[in-house]
Amino acid sequence: MKRLIALFLTLVLALGLTTPALAKKNTQMNDGVPVWTEETVRQYALDFVEGKSMSRLWGYYDLQIRRYMPMTTYEALLTELEWMTGAFIELGTYRSFDEPERKTRTHVLHLCMEKQDLDMYFTHKNKEDDWEIMAVQFVPSEKQLISDGRDMLVGGEGGGVLAPDNYTETEISVVSADCALGGTLTMPAEASAGNPVPACVLVHDRGALDRNSTMGQTAFFADLAHALAKMGIASVRYDKRTFTYGETKDMTVWEEVVEDAVSAGKLLQANPRVDRERIVVIGHGFGASLTPRIVSQADGLFSAMIMIGGTPKTYLEILLEESADEMAAMDEAAVEQLKAAIRKMSSMKESQARELTLFGKNGYYFWEMEQYDPIQLLKKLKLPTYIVQGQKDPVVSESDGWRAYSEAIGDNITFVSFKSFRGLNHLLMKDLSESAKEKPEYNVAATLDTQAGRNLSQWILGLFAQEEEE
Repeated sequence: MKRLIALFLTLVLALGLTTPALAKKNTQMNDGVPVWTEETVRQYALDFVEGKSMSRLWGYYDLQIRRYMPMTTYEALLTELEWMTGAFIELGTYRSFDEPERKTRTHVLHLCMEKQDLDMYFTHKNKEDDWEIMAVQFVPSEKQLISDGRDMLVGGEGGGVLAPDNYTETEISVVSADCALGGTLTMPAEASAGNPVPACVLVHDRGALDRNSTMGQTAFFADLAHALAKMGIASVRYDKRTFTYGETKDMTVWEEVVEDAVSAGKLLQANPRVDRERIVVIGHGFGASLTPRIVSQADGLFSAMIMIGGTPKTYLEILLEESADEMAAMDEAAVEQLKAAIRKMSSMKESQARELTLFGKNGYYFWEMEQYDPIQLLKKLKLPTYIVQGQKDPVVSESDGWRAYSEAIGDNITFVSFKSFRGLNHLLMKDLSESAKEKPEYNVAATLDTQAGRNLSQWILGLFAQEEEE
């Protein structure tokens, strides 16, 4: 409790941000610090709780304060604050006061939080030519009533109000060969031909999944697309080919996954509101394992990749483990014959593989995957790569997931980074319910963890910000 009180009463954050639209409405200093009004302070608070463009925040703060607090310390504060107060709900009441003797003005803005409401005390220099931020403090406050859904940037009696979505969603079609898949393009409101934004292609896990990657009471890809858009990143998600057309025995991995992911990337590349040099592929589960292959067959289309809940194990290895109970009931000779075929898969000729049927699929399906070593592809591609998963993932253990990748890649590869999210499952959500066989059920209405969504977005934005500086 002492730690909590100390954090709230003494926390001084080096932040401050205003959107381009707001910046145009206000006179600014040469270094871009906005005039702080109720509207710009509300916008600042929204940007802070969403973790937007954190690296730019120093530019609005007094130089001495920036020297006092390292950027890494600042970035950790939002996560710590949210852990203590719960998720952000909306902005509340506003007031301000001046201190003429100090030549400062303080804005007091209420933040409605899930567990503990806060008052944000936002103090800045109050001179005609100097609006630098001096301090931002968070103090526990009494709960305020939740609003009726108006714009959070508009003040008024009776508490805060919800902001409208800052992105649009458009129905699209991802076309590959003779297949057309329904999809959704999610685009940040600020994106334009003059201000193109980074963009992502979302690639499914196993199974006949729709564009939202709907499983039970969850919609992982819809959540992820919205989290990215709120941070200024566009995305395309689409119905998997097996969802639209069904699965056939002779379908290949290229047809099921790779071809459509490449086509979705080309669709983004052709959009004038998308920066064609900043297109990222995000694979989940099975899609994560195939992400290096997708990038390798996309002819330079993708500039980075994120792999969520994947494993370097081969698909055949996974199926063997999952079929242990069924194989126990099989004839011993049949089991040995199956294992022998699997062992020989990598050295088989294509024609031999096509004559086999394994786990209900033509042997070519597995032979095709054997031609691509994901670890070697990662090393060859040398693209920025982020390998992440939940620590409580019941589908892929940490030892089979990011740790296996780390061990196989080695210590000398600097373009690959790793992240394990505490308490999250295969969908980076907090629902940890499982069946009797320790498999996820997704029967609880859960959503993407806010901090995980923000972390993925910040990795993308931080990557491109670094490139701009260089």
